[in-house]
This record gives sequence, C-alpha cells and structure tokens, in this order.
Amino acid sequence: MMHAKGIFRPSVRCGALLAASAFLCVAPTVLAAQPLREIRAQEAEEAALQREAAFTEQLCGVNFDVSINWRSFSDWPDGSAVARACDRGLSEIEKSCRKGETPRVTRFVCTGDGSGANYSGGSVTYGASPR
Repeated sequence: MMHAKGIFRPSVRCGALLAASAFLCVAPTVLAAQPLREIRAQEAEEAALQREAAFTEQLCGVNFDVSINWRSFSDWPDGSAVARACDRGLSEIEKSCRKGETPRVTRFVCTGDGSGANYSGGSVTYGASPR
C-alpha cells in the first residue's frame, strides 16, 4: 500500500496514540507519588497501630481490621504521632471490654478529623485529634 509523503502509516499512528495514552495514564501517578520518607513513616504508624489493636483484640476476644485514612490527616502538624492518637479510639473499645461487654467490632478506621468515635454496625470510625 502506498502512502503520500509525510503521512504516517495507520499502524504508526495507532502506536503513537497508544504511547501517548499510556503516558497520560501513568504521568499523574508518577507526579503525585509520595516521597519514600513519607511512605515509610506511614508504614511505621500503621504497624504501631496494628500492635495496639492486637492488644485490644486479645483483651476483648475479638478480631477486626484496622486502617488509617491518611487523606484525612493531611492538615495535621508534621511529626504528630498518628498511631498514638488513634489508640485513644481503641482505648474506648477496651473500656467496654473491661466492663465485661463484648463489642461487635469488625473494622476500626482512624481518621484525622477530631470527631471522636462513631459506631455503625460492626464498624468503628474514630476521628483522632493531634492534641
């Protein structure tokens, strides 16, 4: 098949479009990537909170998933101890266990909005504050 001079063949045009599409899909991810230091700090906070939750689970005789909603902590001061602040929410669960109650907790999510504890079904959302 003959092509006029200066016009790409269809397969070359499609390849160029695919390459450009792939770049546009990956570029925002690369540009918005977290610094390694921040990732490691978050991992350390998550591990610390998981250890605290393991104590709560043992004390109460229950198992539940634990997570931190990192986006909600974006306005917190640098160096704030997120796991320590989230542990206050776990302490509320522990208080009920010490009273002889067995909480129906299947999930614990810590946020940084300072709203305190919110129970919905088996899910506990605790809004920590950086005090």
